[in-house]
Amino acid sequence: MSNLFSDATDREIEATLLNAKKCFNTFRKLKGSSRAKFLNEIIKELNKSRKRIISVAQSETSLGQNRLEMEFTRTVGEIKIFANLAITDTWRKVSIQNASLETCQPRLHTENIALGPVLVIGACNFPLAISVVGTDTISALAVGCPVIIKAHPSHPQTCQLLAQLVQRAMAELKIPEGVFQLIHGESHTVTQKLVTHHNIACIAFTGSLTGGTTLSRIVSKRKKLIPFHAEMGSLNPVIALPTKIFQNHQKLAFEYVQSVNLFAGQMCTKPGVLFLLKSSKNESFISAVREAVSQQNALPMLNEDVFMNYENGIDFLKKELTLIATNETENQESQNLGYCRIFETSSIYFLQHQELTVETFGPASIIVHCQDEKELNKCVNNLQGSLTGSIFVADEDRLVARNIIPKLESTVGRLLWNGFPPGVTPGIATQHGGPWPATTDSRHTSIGREAYRRFVRPVCRQGFPVKN
Repeated sequence: MSNLFSDATDREIEATLLNAKKCFNTFRKLKGSSRAKFLNEIIKELNKSRKRIISVAQSETSLGQNRLEMEFTRTVGEIKIFANLAITDTWRKVSIQNASLETCQPRLHTENIALGPVLVIGACNFPLAISVVGTDTISALAVGCPVIIKAHPSHPQTCQLLAQLVQRAMAELKIPEGVFQLIHGESHTVTQKLVTHHNIACIAFTGSLTGGTTLSRIVSKRKKLIPFHAEMGSLNPVIALPTKIFQNHQKLAFEYVQSVNLFAGQMCTKPGVLFLLKSSKNESFISAVREAVSQQNALPMLNEDVFMNYENGIDFLKKELTLIATNETENQESQNLGYCRIFETSSIYFLQHQELTVETFGPASIIVHCQDEKELNKCVNNLQGSLTGSIFVADEDRLVARNIIPKLESTVGRLLWNGFPPGVTPGIATQHGGPWPATTDSRHTSIGREAYRRFVRPVCRQGFPVKN
């Protein structure tokens, strides 16, 4: 499908980025109400083409009607959040310190301003919410940054359709052409030319750890360094303490497996590892996990590449660990089915093999058995950064939890109490980020209202007249 659109030429890339640079000052000086009107016009265009958008996205991603309907609704809802942000101008975070004759202190006025043209490289698993009209794009537009979208080669038709709808909204409101532009490019060379171009002021990337690490390395060698905000791999550890398992091991096992298998495990918040303390109830829990896995439907994965990467990851895990549950069958009726697989190992083995702390993208997870609290703490300390962490606690477990929570907090961006992290609800308090390798900058979120902070910087005016 990706070859339906030709890769952008050097001339096209140059013209696109020049257009973005030329319109930056005009766009950032627009009233917030004008940018809000633009975002609301995008919503109108999306709603008019809802059925077509979902149909095209389904043809390219196999995510399913229900999932895409949910993602469309979430996308529109988040655009509304940023339209409201634009019209209120609260993102400017104005801070004023008045002059003082007694201390000879000058008047200081500090507020956020837009960084400049932003390059957005979206995700393969969220063709609407983390793509052409996703959070990165909309939050950047809300604060006055022109946006260049690198279309994802896994769903180029969806990208093109969404871009055309945004461009209709621009034409309706006479928004400068360079404010929003789409570039196709299956070749990595196109992406490399974009991220190194001198007219790009900031980059937002969502994708694999390999891709994010490679681009981060390239960006770090630019003559003019710029922010590179990447969301990448995430193990999303879960800790289930003994008394909580005693209370209802079947419910916990079922919810764990459901979370692992949700949308074929193609969620950045999928639980990749579950830690258990030694308990007489653990065997019953494992049995319940096996039963829950056998009840799961195998769903098609996004495409052949994603499926093969998953299967390669599974082949590695099969060599290293014990496979304790799968819904795999000999008769595979559909292509690229992502079978749910649960593995187990000891904490000692887990600690000796750092490669087990890397995400396997798909419906797979590892149960790690810890003999005592000391081993559990060692495992948590050994974890890399993640977007989420979960801890399941009963009243009798609170002392153990109190000791573990500070360690988890230093590793994750969002910590859940007695809950699994199947997704993200965008809002004013949403934090979707985490220490490396979850993201390149754990101070920011890529989902929710505060996502705009990646695309602004504070400027202080000293001694200026009050009405300037």
